[in-house]
Amino acid sequence: MPWLIKPYPIILKYRGAVIYITLQTTGIHEPPMPAYMGVVSAVAPIKFIFLIHYHQPTGQLRWIYDRVYENSYRLLLDVFKKYPDVKVAIHVSGPLLLEMLERSPEYIEELVRLSENGSVELLAGSIGEAVLPLLPVEDRFYQVREYLRVFERHAGFRPRGMWLPERVWEPSLPVPLADNGIEYVFLDDTVLYRAGGWRDDALYPWLTEESGRRLGVFFIDTELRYILPWRSVGEVLAYMRSRSGDEARVLVWGSDAEKFGEWRDPGWARRWLTEFFEALRNSRDIVETVHPGEYVEQYGYRGLRYLPSGSYDKMMEWSGGFFRNFLVKYPESNNMHKKMLWVRRKLREAGPRLPEEAWRHYHLAQCNDPYWHGLFGGIYLPHLRQAVYEHYIAAERMAEEVLESYSSKKLYIHRVDQDYDGAKEVLVETPLLNIYIDPGDGGTVYELDYKEEGYEHNYMDTVTRRMEPYLENTGFRMDWYRRSSARIHLWRPWATMDDWVNNTPWMDRGDVALKKHVARIAGDGEIVLRTRGAHYSEAEGAAPLYIEKKIRVDPDEPGLTVSYLVANESERTIEALLGIEHHLAPKICRETRECGLTGYRVNGVEMPVSARWGGRARRVEIISPVSRRLVLETGRGAEIWVAPINMPARTEKGIKEIYQTLGVMPVYRISLGPGEEFREEIRLVVQRS
Repeated sequence: MPWLIKPYPIILKYRGAVIYITLQTTGIHEPPMPAYMGVVSAVAPIKFIFLIHYHQPTGQLRWIYDRVYENSYRLLLDVFKKYPDVKVAIHVSGPLLLEMLERSPEYIEELVRLSENGSVELLAGSIGEAVLPLLPVEDRFYQVREYLRVFERHAGFRPRGMWLPERVWEPSLPVPLADNGIEYVFLDDTVLYRAGGWRDDALYPWLTEESGRRLGVFFIDTELRYILPWRSVGEVLAYMRSRSGDEARVLVWGSDAEKFGEWRDPGWARRWLTEFFEALRNSRDIVETVHPGEYVEQYGYRGLRYLPSGSYDKMMEWSGGFFRNFLVKYPESNNMHKKMLWVRRKLREAGPRLPEEAWRHYHLAQCNDPYWHGLFGGIYLPHLRQAVYEHYIAAERMAEEVLESYSSKKLYIHRVDQDYDGAKEVLVETPLLNIYIDPGDGGTVYELDYKEEGYEHNYMDTVTRRMEPYLENTGFRMDWYRRSSARIHLWRPWATMDDWVNNTPWMDRGDVALKKHVARIAGDGEIVLRTRGAHYSEAEGAAPLYIEKKIRVDPDEPGLTVSYLVANESERTIEALLGIEHHLAPKICRETRECGLTGYRVNGVEMPVSARWGGRARRVEIISPVSRRLVLETGRGAEIWVAPINMPARTEKGIKEIYQTLGVMPVYRISLGPGEEFREEIRLVVQRS
């Protein structure tokens, strides 16, 4: 693939003329050769598009929104108003646009005024800031159409250009974009290089097409994105000047507004921006700021290009070269995505009677942030995953109400391949509860949706901790199984809560935790899961076991009861610490830091989610000021371990321990002789009062 050895062009002056040389190469081992050499009377100023992307995701914590608004967004607006002669392009993401229209409408009004005065070009987006290629085709159209509708209602016009969420591109996108009237988008130059483009090709916009729909593409300069604003204004201007040439060249910087005042100190950001805008104002012989729309009107497009799937360089690295790979790497991301498809069927079936609010919930749940992980917490931020499920569950409930799904029957059991992996899961649905069961993964429960209006929540929302590149050689031990519920472990008799939480190797001496179960629907809301496994001893080898779980669901009460049977089919005695693992997520209050205790109650004592507890008990109550209480109750009483499951995840402020869920593990010291059985019953119920 063509690439550049020397990043800057050479400018030679001789007798008043300028010789402009750009060095390129067609391979890593080949010597550079001039791709263009010409003599011109002068080097024209480089056209410059300064494109700012504002975004806060669906479900953002309110105090984070307030902080970013004060430290970053107000700062930027002050600078834009002070320098109206410096042209800027701005995109406000769909979730943030809706939030600002509700909480800070004056900010949007100020941006519209700047647009009317000619200093700002406002760009369109998707209403949920969804990565469009992940969506069903109809949703791609709607995401853009709804953004334009909301924007036009408040601004009085429709933008011509659009910011692609995470700049994720697939060749099918010209159809939904062009059909919504979008004329041009912004991609990273790495996408052009993957298509065989030369470096200087990225200094011009190109046209692409799909099914006869044309779409213009500007290319964001990767090197400029890495030095602006992190290097001095002088260094940035020197780089920009080095990219100049003929008058049609346009250099694009496009990145996050939060770099100014949120990622670094607001005082530094204000000083840097002020110096930069002063330099742009006083250096028009070097750099000329332009809006994308006026550039297209004056210079048009360079020609036709067909572009492969891609995004910015780091996203390509994190995703393994293709954004959809995140759905394979993270099963929890895949489950949110497939929850989307499951809910969408119900919304479509509800038809025109469905309130528009249901579709709004559905499309806001498609916000990209919780579906992937890279520099930001992404999928490891529990409040963002929580918001995804809240919106999908609310949309699902509205569709069921329109369809009168439970008018004649209060319980449905579906055997479907919910996660699209080729094996069928079991989905139980009642008026107030959804229960998702995976027979192939230890016969576990991986989703528990509560559907009461105003209290929508997935009580089993968590993420399995994986080995991320930045955790290598840190001593971190990844989870060896998915963090779901109703999973049976046969720990060594001396195992501790630390061993469980921190994944001490070889502490589980059974193969039951991961065993595939055979599922049978027994009627009356009962699902029977059976398997055979073994307990292993270094001295005596494998001892065969028979495992049975019976899951009973009462449609009149939002809960489930699981009866467990572990039978020793060997000729020796089995000594173990039998654990029945659950992961239960208290609902996070996103309004204030001090809105009430989120955690659990055991033996009459309330504990925050950050605290561990171990001891004898019959029940653990999962509590939150913004949700109904979920109660786990054992049949016989047990020693119970309760511990937060945290993930050291990379954020824009470094690696931080981020809470994911509460692990709750009833444990039983068993000594099963030949033919003996262990039985227990554990009940999970949502208390509505």
